[in-house]
Amino acid sequence: MKKFSPRAQVVILLCAAGTIGLIATGGTMLSRVAAAHKEEGRQPREALGLFRPTDVQRAGLKIVPVEMASFRTEQVTDGSIAVNEETTTPVFSPFSGRVTRVLAKLGDEVKAGDALLAVEANEFVQGQNDLVAALAATNTARAQLALAERNERRVRDLYDAKAAALKDWQQSQADLTNARNGLRSAEIAHAAARSRLRILGKSDREIFMIENARAAAEMQREAIIRAPIAGTVVQRQVGVGQNITSAASGASTPVYAIGDLSTVWLVANVRETDVPFVRLGQRVEVRVLAYPARIFKARISWVSPVVDANTRRLPVRAEVENQDGALKAMMFASFSIVTADEAAAAAIPQGAVIYDEERARVWVAREDGALAKRPIKVSRTSNGLVEVTEGLGVGENVVASGALLVDRAAQSRE
Repeated sequence: MKKFSPRAQVVILLCAAGTIGLIATGGTMLSRVAAAHKEEGRQPREALGLFRPTDVQRAGLKIVPVEMASFRTEQVTDGSIAVNEETTTPVFSPFSGRVTRVLAKLGDEVKAGDALLAVEANEFVQGQNDLVAALAATNTARAQLALAERNERRVRDLYDAKAAALKDWQQSQADLTNARNGLRSAEIAHAAARSRLRILGKSDREIFMIENARAAAEMQREAIIRAPIAGTVVQRQVGVGQNITSAASGASTPVYAIGDLSTVWLVANVRETDVPFVRLGQRVEVRVLAYPARIFKARISWVSPVVDANTRRLPVRAEVENQDGALKAMMFASFSIVTADEAAAAAIPQGAVIYDEERARVWVAREDGALAKRPIKVSRTSNGLVEVTEGLGVGENVVASGALLVDRAAQSRE
């Protein structure tokens, strides 16, 4: 076995000691790296979604605290504005004939008795003729009665003076009775003729003018159809030259419809799943596209007893005040039915919530200036706020404006 000199042994021992030192040092460093990785794995999940905005980025953000707000349970569905049929009157023509003039247009405001259209109507002409004939017969019967009364008095005086026979006096009395009956019959026929014209829409003044016409040329040739109520013309189904049929002859389509638009109907279709929450008298809030910032309040006044077979939805109706005429028939409407009283809950602005399929998250502002991504659970919405049921506490600060930009910037850095 070869022996080394003392100097060589010293060199070998020094090399061995150095090698052992390097191995020990390397092991210590590896242990520290492993410990660091282990410690990183123990950090909270929130720290993995941190974003530190620059001063420029922070200037464009709006950070607000989580606060308590009132929320209520409501069912939202779609619907439309409709004319209130309970305050709308269809106008049918009492005459059959040709339309000569149209005097009221769609949308016109009319008063009760205002002229709507004029018609050349056979019934009206015949009615005038019957009235004039009945008036003439009444006048004749009245004259005959006056003559019979004078004749009865004359014969009675002669009988009292023994200058006339009893049978002559009795005959004059019979003639007087017949004259009285004739006048009564004529007056009944006259009243019937006047009533017939009233049914055809003529006023007492117009009837008086017909009765006092001096010649046939002065008699009215046109029948005027007038508004039965005051309101707005919401429908017109007639034009000049059109031949129309009277209601008595079986007409089924009105020539006009006049409605009071100070109230309108809000007609909605409720999903079958929401039917248990709907009842009469329930509060509703309606929004229309024409006035997105305005809320029209009403209460449910009618609930259909059956579900629509085509849409599989339940029709409901509410009546709302429309004094300023803002709501127009056939407007599309968003219908919110309030199904529970208000309750306080933690709330944040809707713009603070970022949705990813069915999950929601927000960016929470920390005291050190960093923004931390945090998943949350949300529920109801009201007046631009979202109810937070899990993940945030009252007093915490979240990014309300610019949250989506923060989210995209954070994803680009990952």
